[in-house]
Amino acid sequence: METLPLKNQEQSLSLNEVSEENKKYHRHNYEEKGNLLVCNICGKEVLNLKIGEKEGLLIGKKKDGTNYTVRNDRRRYFFPDEWEKFIKVITDHTHKFFFITALHTGGRAMEILNLRYKDIKSDSNGNKVRFSIVKQRKAKKNFFATGKDREFFVASNFIKEYKSFTRGRTPNPNHFIFLNNLKLPADYNTYDNLKRKKYYQSKFVSYSGILKRKLKKAGIEDWYNFSLHNLRKTYGMWMRTFNLEQGELYYRLGHDQETYLAHYGSSSLFTDTHRIKIAKIFGEVK
Repeated sequence: METLPLKNQEQSLSLNEVSEENKKYHRHNYEEKGNLLVCNICGKEVLNLKIGEKEGLLIGKKKDGTNYTVRNDRRRYFFPDEWEKFIKVITDHTHKFFFITALHTGGRAMEILNLRYKDIKSDSNGNKVRFSIVKQRKAKKNFFATGKDREFFVASNFIKEYKSFTRGRTPNPNHFIFLNNLKLPADYNTYDNLKRKKYYQSKFVSYSGILKRKLKKAGIEDWYNFSLHNLRKTYGMWMRTFNLEQGELYYRLGHDQETYLAHYGSSSLFTDTHRIKIAKIFGEVK
């Protein structure tokens, strides 16, 4: 019988130990192999990411030879001056209202794309938005807001923007604001999120590209550190300046406390001047 080299013997032994003692869990022990990092216990491969020329970006090379970039820190959020520069360069009314909705609601991109006109309300009971199609997180069964509608107050300036967006027309309240209603199946509302994705994914990709192009045009130096999710991050940070109750903020974002603190609990770097500008952008907040 052929004798395995010592290194392969160790790897074989480790694999046997993992399969017998714990088939699912172990601490990966990666070794660098060209463009990949390979775990010498289970064989899992991940891209070997290295620091790129742009600060905050890691670069790896895929099997086809193309570069793959990853943001090293996803906690970036807008400062009010940056937001004003960004939104100023957007001239398309629908695109502009999409980003304004993201800033004022903190919704996930998927949730915003699935907003209908009737989900934005302004009446004697206040200014509100309702997310009826939300992210479904089965792993967090103890989270009270998992897979449920979210309805909450929005700032007065958001309603002004909405009225400006719809001025001169009377949209069907059941129509989706950002999707092509003519291309949606009649029973779209009965679909689960996975089945809906094919109908909104192209819009998601489009708005992701628009965001980066307009940030670059607005002169934001680290435009590559932004994604649609960073608008949601911005909402979480800006709303903290209004001393909103923590539980209310968790609910609006559709998160539990643990997730919020892990992903939205960054230190606030806003000065008094920043807070004044944020208040001016939002208007009256409840």
